[in-house]
Amino acid sequence: RPDGQLDAEIARTLELGAEPVLLPTIAIRPVDDWSEVDVALARLAEYDWLVFTSANGVAALFGRLWETGGDLRTLAGARVAAIGPGTADALAGWHVRADLVPDEYRAEALAAALVPRVAGKRVLWARASRGRDVLPHELAAAGAKLDPLVVYQNLDLPALPADAHARIERGEVDWIGLSSPSIARGLARLLSPAAKSQVGRNVRLASISPVTSEAARAAGLPIAAEARVYTWSGLFEAVVAAESSS
Repeated sequence: RPDGQLDAEIARTLELGAEPVLLPTIAIRPVDDWSEVDVALARLAEYDWLVFTSANGVAALFGRLWETGGDLRTLAGARVAAIGPGTADALAGWHVRADLVPDEYRAEALAAALVPRVAGKRVLWARASRGRDVLPHELAAAGAKLDPLVVYQNLDLPALPADAHARIERGEVDWIGLSSPSIARGLARLLSPAAKSQVGRNVRLASISPVTSEAARAAGLPIAAEARVYTWSGLFEAVVAAESSS
């Protein structure tokens, strides 16, 4: 995960009696130019739905709203959708209750839940600078007036932390958790040949979702465990189950 967003995962690792090894492959940064975001914030009252697909999107949009002198009264007429419980928890941190959270925590399920509700409606999607385009395709086909709004940057890091990378090369890391397709692709790009030779042998990979697993395999990385619930808690459960059966 990105630096600064690991506290809960570190705590859970320690609870399980394991040693956390920090291995960020991406960085989350503010957008370079807030002008488009500020225009959208000035028009929030015009939207029927606000859609969030990450906690980072929540923090970026509401953080900018507050910085520019706005507050939650602007949202009085809008309903709010979150892709999963982590995003819903981030909304709750701003005292906003999600009106819709799908049963499966991925874009396809969120789109399916929104499709019956958005025909003719104005929808604002707070998104990263890159990511999957399931939502725009499905919601536009359903007749929604969708405005995708980039509220933060998802950037590749140029290298893995040297100490952690060396430990992977020596086969001294047991598991690596992959929490998104971009992180899976980033890991594949940053691993040295010596480190890649350890993956699938001494080093095993756990994926947070089928979409992440697919991205990892396409990048040449084998998956040893996959979460059934697409959260970090589910990922840890998958690792524990794999360890218990080995």
